[in-house]
Amino acid sequence: MRDELKNFNAFSPAIKNILRRYYGVWMMYSLAGGFLFGVYPIFLRSRGLSLFEINSVLATYFLVLFLTDVPTGAFADALGRRRSFVLGTMLRVIAFTIYFFSHHYWQFLIAESIDGIGTTFGNGAIDAWGVDALDDNGFDGSKDGIFSRVSQITGVGFMISSVVGAYIANIDIAWPWMGGAVGYLISASVGVRMMTGEHRHQAHLDLLGLPRMIIRRTVEGFGVGFRNRAVLMLSMAGALQFAAWAPYWMQWPILMNRSYGVGVWIIGWIYCVLTGARMIGAEITTRAAIDDSARAMRVSLLVAGASFTLAIAGALEGHANMALAMLFLMNICTGAMTPLTQSWLNEQIEPQQRATMLSFSSTFGTLGGSIGLLASGRIADTVGISTAWQVGGCLSLISVAFYLALRSPTPAIVPQTAK
Repeated sequence: MRDELKNFNAFSPAIKNILRRYYGVWMMYSLAGGFLFGVYPIFLRSRGLSLFEINSVLATYFLVLFLTDVPTGAFADALGRRRSFVLGTMLRVIAFTIYFFSHHYWQFLIAESIDGIGTTFGNGAIDAWGVDALDDNGFDGSKDGIFSRVSQITGVGFMISSVVGAYIANIDIAWPWMGGAVGYLISASVGVRMMTGEHRHQAHLDLLGLPRMIIRRTVEGFGVGFRNRAVLMLSMAGALQFAAWAPYWMQWPILMNRSYGVGVWIIGWIYCVLTGARMIGAEITTRAAIDDSARAMRVSLLVAGASFTLAIAGALEGHANMALAMLFLMNICTGAMTPLTQSWLNEQIEPQQRATMLSFSSTFGTLGGSIGLLASGRIADTVGISTAWQVGGCLSLISVAFYLALRSPTPAIVPQTAK
């Protein structure tokens, strides 16, 4: 598929048109969302929230994603992809507007809950529309390259708007929220214009049956997941990493803003540097020859590298440049590790169980991240961000044991007998 993407002209006019619109919607959506990257925790800090409260706001977002993923999917099937996307973007406009005017912890929790629901409506609808449109127009190849291109497009969009948002925040820390709200309004209009050609969905939305469906899918997912040793081990490793690393996402902007003391604008550039590091890591993995028998050791070394560099960055709290260098190396490790673990997980899943197993794994990650955010926030408030990062590094290092437990056994060498 990579070769096909390089030779874009090989696609039929209908497929090229769909891809342009698909990429265009994702670019606009990512530009709207990136205004807050980096300055988000600094804004909450400026409103008087403690580190524990800041982390609990993001934990609320993760919890809402977990609770609303299934019901919003059912609504999307009934409403249609374009309507679902527009509804999601409008909910995010409301959430960002509430954030702009809020000054109290409980108001942020309400806004974050609305934003979580809007996220589940919006993200999945774009991919569902794009995949359906490609399939309806005869696209029969692998879509891995298309999703990879979407990842690159969204990364660039986030980087651009994060820098703009940081400069706006340097003038007024609340204005990036209004910039994001305007961005989502534009995204809604772009979605209405570009997400066309959709077949009418005939799905029946059973509101009374939604709770039973959620419970049934959750029970089924956990039952199948716990019976699959490889999926369980990989999911537990992912949960530990999410618990260890999610808090650092919220804490590094506060630490770097305090250390450099030159203005909020620098956070946008640091975000671009760290995003670039993840892209470098992913590119290294793409170009490196991967031997399946050595994958467990490769992932383990990358996790160990990320864990140690995070802990060292915490120890260098008073030396901003050196701490940033360690975070750069950490992001190279996580960027290289992510494609390896994603492909590893997918290889352990039967096609007919893929959606259930991926939901099982994401549930572990979401719950792990929520718990880690709350615990790390309390540690950071009590003994400082430096100690919280060192604890996070030790926690993520534990996940290495799960990867090593899945190492492929070395085939025995059978001596040849003389004929």
